[in-house]
Amino acid sequence: MRPMAGPTLCRTFATGFSVLLLLLAPALSPGAAVSAQAAAIPTQELVEAPGRDLVTAHCSACHSLALVTQNRGDAAHWKKLIRWMQAEHNLWDLGPAEPVIVDYLAQHYGAPERSPRRAPLDTDWHEAEESVDD
Repeated sequence: MRPMAGPTLCRTFATGFSVLLLLLAPALSPGAAVSAQAAAIPTQELVEAPGRDLVTAHCSACHSLALVTQNRGDAAHWKKLIRWMQAEHNLWDLGPAEPVIVDYLAQHYGAPERSPRRAPLDTDWHEAEESVDD
């Protein structure tokens, strides 16, 4: 096997160096790494409105934005979820971003106007049981 030389060696070295930088980036600059990660997350699945960038930056640091969009709830629900994530999953203090995030989520991913379940049946179960027994 012939040793690598010239352009092939340079490309191999450059590729390896790029991979090394990507692996070391979080250790070298954690804030920049989170910002770069948030910038790489597609936000088209979130409603375009004030607060979307904060939701993207804070929420996608730990989980997919699909987890956000599949949930629904009022402001109290979203605050309860934040507190749960802080207690159980070490979510950081959101500081002044929290009310903006909660308002955004409650407004665009609020509680559904109607329940996804059907209304209870209007059935007299005693009559139904009697007719089966006959």
